[in-house]
Amino acid sequence: MSIKMIRLDDRLIHGQIVAAWAKNLQITRIWIVDDGVAKDEFIKGVMRMVAPPDTELEITGTQDIERLVKEFDESSKNTLILVKFPYVAKQIFEANLKIKDFNVGGMGANPERKKLFKNISASAAEVNTLKEIRDMGVRVYFQVTPNEKQTPLSL
Repeated sequence: MSIKMIRLDDRLIHGQIVAAWAKNLQITRIWIVDDGVAKDEFIKGVMRMVAPPDTELEITGTQDIERLVKEFDESSKNTLILVKFPYVAKQIFEANLKIKDFNVGGMGANPERKKLFKNISASAAEVNTLKEIRDMGVRVYFQVTPNEKQTPLSL
């Protein structure tokens, strides 16, 4: 199994990803799954610029989930999957992702969201989706950095 982690982080690639998670998990490929980012050449360029050096970057929309989950699960490349929204993670788990852990690391506040854990916020619909993922047999947990303790979703 070469998919090492699926992480929800609405900032996608940023300092923690580059400096902490990619290094800690010995990541050689990052797969961003987001329909908006996949269609935005400017944002895709920014993601390529901030990705760790010597790391392959794949940016796709949700239409490629089923094909790439199987391919990446069987690959020898250590892969980190990044998503912005719980519903995208749910689609990935529904595509029979082998790993059964889901890291919730960053969801910023907005008028529809309420504080869920520390500085992580979620709307009622997002909380419901996280529960649905957990009910699929996936361990959903909060952990912002690798050296922080994992806290399970307990709703």
